Amino acid sequence: MKNDRREAFIQYLASQNSWCTATSLSNTFKVSSRTIRKYVNEINQDQLVIASSPHGYRLVTREKSTTVNKQISPMDRIKIILKELILHLEEVNIFDLCDRLFLSASSIENDIVHANKIIKPYHLIIRRKKDMLTLVGREKEKRKLMSFIISQETSNGFLSLKSIQDAFPDYNVYLLKDEIVSILKEFDLFVNDYIMSSILLHLIITVDRIKNNNSVIQTTELSKIKSNLETNAANKIADMLEGMHKINFSESERYNLILLLSSKTTMLNYQSLTSTSLNQYVDEHFVNLSKKLLAKVHERYFIEISDDMFFVKFTLHIRNLIFRAKNAQMVKNPLTHKLKDKYPLIYELAVFISNQIQQIEHIHIKEDEISYIAFHIGSYFERKNELENKILCAVVCPNYYDMQLQLIQKIEKRFHDSLEIIKVSSDSSELSSIGKIDLLISALPLQNNQIPSVFVHPYLIEEDYEHIQNQLNQLNKQKRIREVKQYLDLYFDKDLFMKNVYLDSDEDYISFMSKLLYQKGYVPEDYGDSVLERERMSSTAFNNNVAVPHSMNMDSIKTGICIIILDRPVSWGKEKVQIIVMISINKLQRELFSAFFEGVINILSEWKNASELIRARDYEEFMEKMTMQLNEI
Repeated sequence: MKNDRREAFIQYLASQNSWCTATSLSNTFKVSSRTIRKYVNEINQDQLVIASSPHGYRLVTREKSTTVNKQISPMDRIKIILKELILHLEEVNIFDLCDRLFLSASSIENDIVHANKIIKPYHLIIRRKKDMLTLVGREKEKRKLMSFIISQETSNGFLSLKSIQDAFPDYNVYLLKDEIVSILKEFDLFVNDYIMSSILLHLIITVDRIKNNNSVIQTTELSKIKSNLETNAANKIADMLEGMHKINFSESERYNLILLLSSKTTMLNYQSLTSTSLNQYVDEHFVNLSKKLLAKVHERYFIEISDDMFFVKFTLHIRNLIFRAKNAQMVKNPLTHKLKDKYPLIYELAVFISNQIQQIEHIHIKEDEISYIAFHIGSYFERKNELENKILCAVVCPNYYDMQLQLIQKIEKRFHDSLEIIKVSSDSSELSSIGKIDLLISALPLQNNQIPSVFVHPYLIEEDYEHIQNQLNQLNKQKRIREVKQYLDLYFDKDLFMKNVYLDSDEDYISFMSKLLYQKGYVPEDYGDSVLERERMSSTAFNNNVAVPHSMNMDSIKTGICIIILDRPVSWGKEKVQIIVMISINKLQRELFSAFFEGVINILSEWKNASELIRARDYEEFMEKMTMQLNEI
């Protein structure tokens, strides 16, 4: 773009007090809309000068430009790009992405290279044809990728006690937790940390609404709910909150709390309220509506939410939301803006659900209500993440007096950080109906069981704890191996694998390998200097057979591994090596990379493993040997 035309374009936008459409700019400058996009991208190449939106283009100040660019990290950009490609069945124009992200086409192209590395384990690839981008691969894999992207937003304590306390500073969340735990214990009910956070959030929101004269007032039939431990506990919690906050818990609010406690808020309630039995307590219209909404989420975003606890809470919330909307009741959410900024994909799901409700129910849903839906979506994914990091367990034990209850409580108390009990039974024949289970703990004899299992005494002794821990260690080890194998294709690249490259010194190898990483877009041009600086401090050769040169700074453009294997040893400082592994680490990926890196180093540190890898004839055989060795860690 010529300087005079650039200046004319900027001056014209500066003279306008509102957004200028692409059509109006095309007519003014006698060029196509595509050329206008090109102008904008060229001008914005170094910094944001021109903002774009569905309304068109306008000039922005330097201050606004800096703010916008700082808000979106490289990894966030990649997530947005991937989400757009997943959701669009047709092609996506690269310049439309440039407009949305306020970036140049070259920046987007770099992001796409990085994105293709991330999605490689999903057997997906972004292809470009002229200006159009397409995500190529199976729909099943696209669904997995979309779920992964959204799950990443909940990895930092979406529903932690601290986040709830920060959101509601006028309430003592920690004191309230102690009171609830005490009441539940009184009725022999147990909850894990995640469920406790969920209960606290529900109760604080409820109390806050009641204080602001927004109590749910609707017809309820408490007589439908039988008196049981959950009912008695819910009523005592309601009484406690009435006294603590000088409010009145209506029958409708008590009804909701009883249903909440009955919807698997305790792992010890084995006849808990489920999506199947919910219509016995809630109008069938709302149950069907919830099913329809989640089906539409699955259809639009490739995300399947199939969890009874979530479904029950979600249905109750949708029912109350519709009631509030039809009765013009206001509800305030102090975290609305934080949710929009920090969890954009989760918030977008909530907007989509809200829009569907508006169309179906012919109501208007305010922004604060959208945020509460985002809470439910976010807590589901946080729960999903938590369960993926735990061993899922079923327990079989006779239901004789309190034997079953005591067994569960002891297991939960000792192993709550590492396993999750998702099924309890007094009859092993019921196990056929269980879904995915990693471990079975049984106080009854088992025959022909295909699931890893531990036989224990009904009243646990120390030896039983040891058997459970040993099985957990083995299962966690297998899980770590699967995770490491998942990243083999992500961080290893055939173009960065070489055999029998013989150079004169370790400095020559560092220069050669860092230059190759630079040419492939992994590292900045001066990366070799920082690797040499690290090498001069202390040799990165170990085990007299392997060298792992790397930078002390995580300043790489993307994470990757360059490998040279040698049939005969070469000098590396004072050592001799036959495997040279140069690593580039991007700071945004350090958490993902650390587990993988540990697994690879564990392999290379063993002489026999390194010796076996050296004998690989090509990249494919090297990867095959590496995979086999990971299985033996």
